[in-house]
Amino acid sequence: MSAISFIKYIGPGQSRTLGPVARTISRVISLSAAVLFMAIAAGVYVEPFIALYLFLGTVLGLAFLHQTGNVYRPRSTSIFSGLLVTLSLAGCGYMIYSFERLSQRLPVLDPLTTMDIGVSILLILLVLEATRRCIGMTLVILVTLFLAYGFLGDKIDGPFAHRGMSLPEMVDHLVFTPNGLFGPALEVAAFLVFVFVMFGALFDKFGGGDFFYKFANALVGRKVGGTAKVAVVSSALYGSVSGSPTADVVTTGSFTIPLMVKTGYTKTRASAIEAAASTGGSILPPVMGSAAFLMSDFTGIAYSSIVIAAVLPAFFYYFCVYFSIHNHAAKHNLMPGHDVSISSVGNVLRHYWPYLIPLITIAWAVLALNRPSFAGALACLAIVPVMLWKSRPILSLPKQLGEGLSEGVERIVTVGVACAVAGLVIGTLSMTDLTGKISSAMFALASGSYFLTVITAVVVIVVLGMGMPVPAVYALSAVLAAPALVSLGSDVLSAHLFIVYFAAISAITPPVAVAAFAAASISGANPMTIAVKACRIGIVAFIIPLLFLDTPALLLNDGVLQILKSFLITLVACYALAGVNERYMMGTLQRVPRIALLIGIVLALAGSGWVSVAGCLLMLAIIVRQKLTYSISTSQDQLSRKGT
Repeated sequence: MSAISFIKYIGPGQSRTLGPVARTISRVISLSAAVLFMAIAAGVYVEPFIALYLFLGTVLGLAFLHQTGNVYRPRSTSIFSGLLVTLSLAGCGYMIYSFERLSQRLPVLDPLTTMDIGVSILLILLVLEATRRCIGMTLVILVTLFLAYGFLGDKIDGPFAHRGMSLPEMVDHLVFTPNGLFGPALEVAAFLVFVFVMFGALFDKFGGGDFFYKFANALVGRKVGGTAKVAVVSSALYGSVSGSPTADVVTTGSFTIPLMVKTGYTKTRASAIEAAASTGGSILPPVMGSAAFLMSDFTGIAYSSIVIAAVLPAFFYYFCVYFSIHNHAAKHNLMPGHDVSISSVGNVLRHYWPYLIPLITIAWAVLALNRPSFAGALACLAIVPVMLWKSRPILSLPKQLGEGLSEGVERIVTVGVACAVAGLVIGTLSMTDLTGKISSAMFALASGSYFLTVITAVVVIVVLGMGMPVPAVYALSAVLAAPALVSLGSDVLSAHLFIVYFAAISAITPPVAVAAFAAASISGANPMTIAVKACRIGIVAFIIPLLFLDTPALLLNDGVLQILKSFLITLVACYALAGVNERYMMGTLQRVPRIALLIGIVLALAGSGWVSVAGCLLMLAIIVRQKLTYSISTSQDQLSRKGT
């Protein structure tokens, strides 16, 4: 078995082909959940734990209905999966039935019934099986190790030992307290992430993805390397509301990857550009891969403050990616596809202006209101004009709306499962104090070094991020890595946003680079090669978090002059990095100027005071030199043509 085949085998399953009965069951579950949780987001009160039981039942039921055990299993509906769906709904139904009794008991102190313990174990096993199907075996093994540690911690020696716990104690803590399975991670998925994923699904269902593509094509389609630039802009726009790198690649990449290949890009580079551009959507406000909601819940920082702080880092990411692509296109003379009819920006907006209504609404609501879930509900309501405009005939609207709502609920399944399993890990960490022990171990491993602690944190985040959705990676990493970073003096906002960034770029980090695998399914190129090239194109994403960890000005958390200075220096460094990355900047970058640019980048970004300014001046000198050389070369070419 090859390495790629093995990764596929232990990875998530594939979507099933549902028969009429299974399709009907799926539609009933999805539409019921959509109506309930949209109503909750709009302000209708439902007892939180009952809502969470319903949410988990929905997520598990749909996971078993729609996902096979692995990519090599038959895609038809199986009796075993039907049994798992029944057990999922029955287990969560039991929790709802017992809610009145369970709400009056004192967790851990009052004993559980045998039935309570049995149903709890069943739910934990179902969550693990759903995780295997939706995310892969790697995470199941990791979570199982955490659970085994909670149960057998008294059998080990050393600083990681704890008193150990009986099975009823563990089950009580993991399932019947607000610190485990039905804890903050699942709450955020149900009450916050849900409504924004629904917004993305409805916006996409009624032509939002097509609008983003047409707008991006009008904006940059006529430029050098236009098809690749269209991929960057459209993927950024779509990713800012979808929150999923994989969904972004599949949606926009189905247009952009074949078009890039048609205009001269190799399959590998076209796929890597799309993967890098789509991954950046998870760090782009307002949705930010849904991790911003968890971050707000974990840190107590207002969601609007997180969104504002994330603006500059996201801008620098796409600025560097854009110019890396521009330099590559100019170097290889990759022109836009002239056979494609490209409208003007004004013409696109004139014909598709209704799409601006929900986009303006979501931007305003997220920043102006202190209720993110209600902001998401308003944004969904703002899609109604698009629905009425787009649905022809108008009688097709109910069917399209039902399909959009069902697709939205199906999109939340993987995130919901990931947040549920993250809750099991968080519960184990809290009841064994493993969080503090791991933070102490990280600090000791780094010997108190700030740099080594940061590198250790990066490794932890990237390893945890193998194949996992961004919110789940953040939830696990925040309780493991954030305390160590904060203890060494990092600001809470910087430390947690640092984790969000590396959680996001795990989508292109080998070996389990889900965005690269999604792109490979479209182009047919090697996913590992795509992942490596995508990391190179998006290399700035590995640098920017290291900067704002120590430079609050990049998060707009400093004086105006300091923010302006940091912005200009970082902008010049990103432009220089894009040139170094492709060995081209208005002409070929020879070795000496390339080394000089690298020195300037390091001095500007790693230094402070006059050292940083000196690095910036060095980069500007090389950029001006390249510009003059380019101008002279262009003039000589024009004169030679006239002479001919």
